[in-house]
Order: sequence, then C-alpha cells, then structure tokens
Amino acid sequence: MKSKIKNSSILITGANGGIGIETVKILLEKGAKRIVLACRTQEKADRTKALLNSHYKLEAKGGFDMQNKEAIVLAVSELPKNEKFDIVFFQAGGMVVSNDYQFIENTNGNRIEKTIYQNVMGSYITLKALLQQDLIATGGRIVFAGGEGARGIEGMIAKPEYDSVDDLIGAVFNGKGKYKDIDALGISKFMSGLLIQELAERDLNHEYVWFSPGLTAGTNGLVNVPPIKRFMFEKVGFPMMKLFGMAQGPKEAAMKYVECLDGKYGKTGDLIGAPEGKTLGNLVDQKPMNAGLSNHAFRKAFLQIAEQVA
Repeated sequence: MKSKIKNSSILITGANGGIGIETVKILLEKGAKRIVLACRTQEKADRTKALLNSHYKLEAKGGFDMQNKEAIVLAVSELPKNEKFDIVFFQAGGMVVSNDYQFIENTNGNRIEKTIYQNVMGSYITLKALLQQDLIATGGRIVFAGGEGARGIEGMIAKPEYDSVDDLIGAVFNGKGKYKDIDALGISKFMSGLLIQELAERDLNHEYVWFSPGLTAGTNGLVNVPPIKRFMFEKVGFPMMKLFGMAQGPKEAAMKYVECLDGKYGKTGDLIGAPEGKTLGNLVDQKPMNAGLSNHAFRKAFLQIAEQVA
C-alpha cells in the first residue's frame, strides 16, 4: 500500500500533548514533508517545535484553543495558503474535571456542554474553517481521535444512550443526569462518532475516520485533575492497568494513530477502537456495540447543532 504520509502536509491539533509529540516523531520518521503543530498557544507550539528539533519540517502555530471559536478561526486564517493539507488529525481535547456540568456559550446564545464543546465542536470549527479556506486537499484524510467511552466500558464508563432526538439534543445543551467527568468524555466521543459518519456521507471529497488506539496512560489528559486524584491515576491506576494489559503508553498509541493516518485502519465513515468490553486489543468496528452510533436521526441532529456552533 502506498504511504499516505510520505511527502504529505499534515496538521495535528494538540501536538504538544504526550500522544501528539510521539505521533509527530513517527510522522517525521515516515517522511512527512510538512507538519503544522496546532496548539492552544504560540508558546506551547514553539516549545514543542524546539523539543522535536526538526525545524525545517515543522511549523508552530498557536491559537487552536478548542474552547474558543474566534481564536480558532483567526489561527486558520493565518495559515499559509500556498499548500493544502493531505492529512488533518484532530486529537486535542480531554476531560473536564468538575463536580457539575460546565457550559460554553456560542454566538447564537446557546450553551453547549463543555466536554462536548472542547472535544468535538472545537475540532469541527477548525475543520470547517480549513474547508472554507480551501486548505484540505481533495482526497485528504481527516481523523478524529475517538474513545471507547462512545460505546461504554462496563464498570468504568457508562454507555451513552438516548431515548429520542430531543433527549440527545437536551444532553448537548443541558447535560443529562448527574455529572461524571469520565462519562462526559465518553458522551463527547459518542457525539464525534455521529458527526464523522454524517460528514463522511455528505462530503465525498474527503475521508473521515474516527479512531481510538485503546486506553492510553501517560498523556496530558489528566492535566486538570486534582493533584491527589491525578497521582493515584498516574502512579497506581494506570501502571496496574498496563501491567494487566488494559492500557498502553503514548508511544504505542501514537504508532497506531500513525497507522490510521496512513490508511491501515479505517475507511471513510468508520469508527474503530478496542473490542467490546475491553480497553485495549484488536481494533474493530465500534458501531455494533452501541446502536445509538448508527442512528441516522441522531447523526443529522448533532450535525445541525454543530453547524449552528461553527
């Protein structure tokens, strides 16, 4: 199979995170021509570029704050117009640590649940701005970082389930039930799974894939977790899970992401992740594990909301 990465132009959001940095290292090894390190701030982007020490192929660009539409649109508008991206990897985001739902208000005055906004809407705003600026090549591959929480993991993450379109819309605008940060993250991955499928059906000029390499320890996803809870995750929980084959490190996850970016995993519209009931393992279709992921009415309703936000 011909490499999609060799001599390609790539944009990656959240490039300064644990998986992001490891992904960029592998992309450089595989011959990427140009990689834009799209980070929340210019300082983080510059620091990542210096760390990776490959200045002639890397472009540091701040402003990709997944909670701030105006900053994202401005950042995209400032990208060079002379070269389109062959691959776009949306992997920025993370868990919102809180005791209750948090919200971000969009320009229409609607509040969007914060975890959904920073894990899905921010990426969609970026995608739409890139398309409006004609910065993604025809046939370009667009990958959203997924997560097994979209179909639930028994005893760990509740399966996202909705009785109706109104129930789903209510969850986006108001949350649903008692707030639990890990469940909210799973819901955001469910929503991005709906979005990817709808985009794949409507936009035949690009490939859209939702991909999770499985549970990964040692990322920046816990950066906002209180110190004691974070210590327990990082020093006790994740090492035990790695010991028992339930989690992997950022390097292993990054290699799988790169294989997905290269086309090994997933054709357009696919949702790929670990086997049912597991956090890690052979990478398989996630849709049969949660019927809601294949609900066309849910897909259309969520895209309609995303359009209003973007």
